[in-house]
Amino acid sequence: MGHMTETIKVEVDDDLAKRFRKKAMEKYGYKKGSVKKALEGLMEEFTRKTSEKPDWSSLRGTLREEYKGLSSVELQHSIWRIKNDYHSRHKRVH
Repeated sequence: MGHMTETIKVEVDDDLAKRFRKKAMEKYGYKKGSVKKALEGLMEEFTRKTSEKPDWSSLRGTLREEYKGLSSVELQHSIWRIKNDYHSRHKRVH
């Protein structure tokens, strides 16, 4: 028995569609099914990436020493203070 398929209709920007179609045909050949193959590949990659747990290890060591050990709430408050200080120093005068 064959696998089930579904038709998905979407509207996308005309220029984006043309560029996508061109790239798909360059990669999979100038024949019927190249756009479908490219789109299915992207959908597989997207669904696989979004279902995996994020790899937080790449963020290790990115915090300044002064922020290490703070809880998420304390860190958020520190960021708000920094943001408010920045905006108070750079106010536009009308």
